[in-house]
Amino acid sequence: MSFDRHFQRRRRARNRLLMLAALVAAATLGAATFAVLTRDSGSEKASSDQKHSTSPPSSRPTSGSTEPDVLPNADAVKDGVPIGYPHTVKGAISAAAHFYDISDPFDPSAQEKLARITAVPGKEKELGDDAFRFAMALRSSAGLQPVGESDNANFYTAQSRAYRISAAKADKVVVWILTDTELSVRGVMKSETTVQTASLLWAEGDWKFTTHEDRRKEPRPVVPDSSEAVREGWRTLAYEK
Repeated sequence: MSFDRHFQRRRRARNRLLMLAALVAAATLGAATFAVLTRDSGSEKASSDQKHSTSPPSSRPTSGSTEPDVLPNADAVKDGVPIGYPHTVKGAISAAAHFYDISDPFDPSAQEKLARITAVPGKEKELGDDAFRFAMALRSSAGLQPVGESDNANFYTAQSRAYRISAAKADKVVVWILTDTELSVRGVMKSETTVQTASLLWAEGDWKFTTHEDRRKEPRPVVPDSSEAVREGWRTLAYEK
């Protein structure tokens, strides 16, 4: 299955962990404990050397825009998880945005697998266990049974809409992602726009999430594609077709 087909199938049905914490009573249980991404470096292609070349930090955009910045897709999908992003600032942003778009916080087993596959080296078990416990707590706080995937009445979806860069070096990027989210618990819907912080390192041929930066530094959420968003430096994002 191609990445694009996989992503389109999942992006509206199952999404992200940290945003749900802001929408249910268990919000304080661990938003800063979860965000990792990794990749099996053996899947690198020799023909993609130029794609994975380092982008100088000084080239990162600093002004806001509603003209979409097109972000690169991953090279492959491993057990349902996109892996293999270019060694560029936009590659790091894409890794962050895709992560939030495909997570399913109402499926503890899926969250654990996502965290283990994408964990920074040496922390696969720790971060996988954290993800599983966090998702279980969120299900409990929403009054759901301990196990079960998302369905028509209980789901959480997120769509990454824009980004701002907090810091960027050749092998580390800290980025804020502006997301539109929808939460349904027993058919009761709630929508919100929120900000996520992602800290990414380049290791083993891919961008991998580590811990979140101090969330008190996050900018406030704004309406995506608005004049206010542009004034505050948000840049609309889109993905390669």
